[in-house]
Amino acid sequence: MTDATKPGAAKPRSSSGGGLGRVLLPLALLAVFGAAIYGRHWWVTRSSRATLTQAEAQKLDASSKALMDQGRYQEALAPTLELYQAYPENHIYIGHLAEIYDHLGQYSEEAQYWEKYVDRAPTPVEACPKYGQAYAKAGRDKDAIAAFQRCLSFSPKNSDSYFYLAHAQEMDGQWDEAAKNYETGLAISPDYTDLRLGLARCRLRQDQPAEALKIANQVLAKNPNKADALLILGMVYLHDDKPAEAKTALERGVKVADTDPDFHRLLARAYGDLNDSKGELREYNRLVELLPNDKTIRARRDALQAKQP
Repeated sequence: MTDATKPGAAKPRSSSGGGLGRVLLPLALLAVFGAAIYGRHWWVTRSSRATLTQAEAQKLDASSKALMDQGRYQEALAPTLELYQAYPENHIYIGHLAEIYDHLGQYSEEAQYWEKYVDRAPTPVEACPKYGQAYAKAGRDKDAIAAFQRCLSFSPKNSDSYFYLAHAQEMDGQWDEAAKNYETGLAISPDYTDLRLGLARCRLRQDQPAEALKIANQVLAKNPNKADALLILGMVYLHDDKPAEAKTALERGVKVADTDPDFHRLLARAYGDLNDSKGELREYNRLVELLPNDKTIRARRDALQAKQP
């Protein structure tokens, strides 16, 4: 165990004796100030002694790790929480709790512990990008953006940090800010395809379809089966009222990303614009398979089905 996780020695007992008390008090103060000099974990370790012995902490730590390794996250929660409660400044236990809550689908709790992690860990960047992703999964877009901005401050020359921040801004409809961060990331890593495609999506939202099309085609020239680039082609062609071209691009995309509902939504729209009701119905049938709980999609599929001869 690290120094941060070992229980410390028991606190010295106080004395009610007058002279002895006058001697012990300065010694106790020196001990406290000495601890502040030599490491902030000292006081946390001492105060934890009453909760867990070293043997108990080691046993809980081994149990927590073993259960996590086996994917038994619900069972791993109790021992890990007990360790955290005993050593609330220990960033390792905090990180383990964040991972557990992630696997349990409790994303707000996950984000809460990543917040604690970045406040306490010697290298807080290790929480990224999961820190911001937890907020995004919890549907807290503004908090996700703030988290990714914090991650960027930890590594301001990291193109990944620009991607995650820009993508979060894009999802929140902040097209201009997202585009700026995609561009900054590309200045660091010009061959970063996801940054380039993110910029293309923003250009389309900024009503610059020609620029979006240019970027997508540049990517496809190097990787003809890049699904996100094919999706952007479909979006641009639909934006420009070119359903036939959109259909061609999206059908290529479906071949490489059949489980992506976005392709089927756009392809259904293209078929609809081409008055191809059978093709549109086919895409809605696939959407129902992919998103069985989406009532709007099911209602549209049923309506199309009722119109078939």
